[in-house]
Amino acid sequence: MRRTNIPKGPSPTEFFDPEWMSSNLPRLLKWAGIGILVLWILSGFYMIGPGERGLVLTFGRLTSQSDPGLHYRLPFPVQSHDIVDISKVRSTEIGFRTEAGVVRPVLQEAQMLTGDENIVEVQLFVQYLVQDPVEFLFYVRNAEEVLTTSAEIALRSTVGQNTIDFTMTEDE
Repeated sequence: MRRTNIPKGPSPTEFFDPEWMSSNLPRLLKWAGIGILVLWILSGFYMIGPGERGLVLTFGRLTSQSDPGLHYRLPFPVQSHDIVDISKVRSTEIGFRTEAGVVRPVLQEAQMLTGDENIVEVQLFVQYLVQDPVEFLFYVRNAEEVLTTSAEIALRSTVGQNTIDFTMTEDE
């Protein structure tokens, strides 16, 4: 029994036939170009989650900020976006590191000289929130490292100005 409802299309040998290719190639290229253009246009959609802020850059220059939700920007290379989580509590450790639940001291950071020339081991844990995503991303190179270094300098300055008794008992 013969089936007659099978759709007629090019067989594999007909697909590579130069005559078939020359007659159908412009149409295939047109549809491929339209498909690529549609995908490029759709790549401009982006989602900002709760507690996040989006920064839209046009040719590398900040042009707008986005609140949570679905947004559209012109696709790459015209515009791009960065997302900063402003609700995440970030932290840094001075004098120690926590790795896989194990606390390991870092003596180069922890050992400090007090004002009465005693050596004391001090550890500090700093928590912070990003208030301004523009300043966090664009005005400071490696903001987390700058914060860690600044906190260590402030701690060393405070310990260096006080006696060991004041540092260990009264300045908790």
